[in-house]
Amino acid sequence: MAKYDSVQHLKSMEPLVASRLFDVKGKVAVVTGGSRGIGLMMCKTFVENGATVYVVSRKAAAVAEAVAALNGLSSCTGRAVALPADVGTEAACKALAAEVASKESKIDILVNNAGITWGSDFEEHPEAAWGKTYNLNVTAMFQLTRAFVPLLKEASNGNLDPSHVVNVSSTAGNMNSSSPVDNAPSYAASKAAANKVTQILASYLVKDHINVNCIAPAVFPSKMTFQYQLKTDELADFSASMHPVGRVGNETDMGGLLLFLSSRASAFVTGSIIRLDGGLTAIRSSM
Repeated sequence: MAKYDSVQHLKSMEPLVASRLFDVKGKVAVVTGGSRGIGLMMCKTFVENGATVYVVSRKAAAVAEAVAALNGLSSCTGRAVALPADVGTEAACKALAAEVASKESKIDILVNNAGITWGSDFEEHPEAAWGKTYNLNVTAMFQLTRAFVPLLKEASNGNLDPSHVVNVSSTAGNMNSSSPVDNAPSYAASKAAANKVTQILASYLVKDHINVNCIAPAVFPSKMTFQYQLKTDELADFSASMHPVGRVGNETDMGGLLLFLSSRASAFVTGSIIRLDGGLTAIRSSM
């Protein structure tokens, strides 16, 4: 058996430059919930790094406005395409995949970001909240991924350069702790379920060289958080103090992780739930 030679090992290594590892130029991505909040940050990341991104959301006007703004960025080297759609049913998911297939022979990245919440007191949390939040936050994630598998398979270049599914859950889905002040139990439960669906999908699709991972963010600017955690200056200050790093998340945080999970840099990562939370889960839960 040959002995290990560190110099020869070094010479045999592929280039490890950032422009190669994290390159998404020329790739095609589909982002649900892409017209605002975290989804919009993700779409900006893709167009500024040379990718084509299909911006999916229910409201056509909001999608058109976001796409115009993205394509109008001076830093845009890719392209945003408006694709208004509702992913709330299996038929709608199949129709969306078929529409993308009519325009593209393959897609490299699917981002399941669309989601909703429902806040109310424990005693009053309605039955409808469970069905509605689970349908979009969990079921649609599974059904849309399944619908896009043929296009994702076409894009995959094997286990060193796979295609990617990136799901978005939340630190609210943390299985290690819960709080009696949480007023969105169906949301938290759906996000925990989304984490598990990520692992299930990863196990199904690994043979096709499609990596499936999940980002579990803490508080980031969005329509949802501006209705709750960032609604007032006092709440914004409290939200910042909740995170051990002393602030809420921003587009740089999200864009950096997205590029990792969308490129060959993460070819050896699948089935992972990555907490993008400023230390909220790991540090606070141990205090």
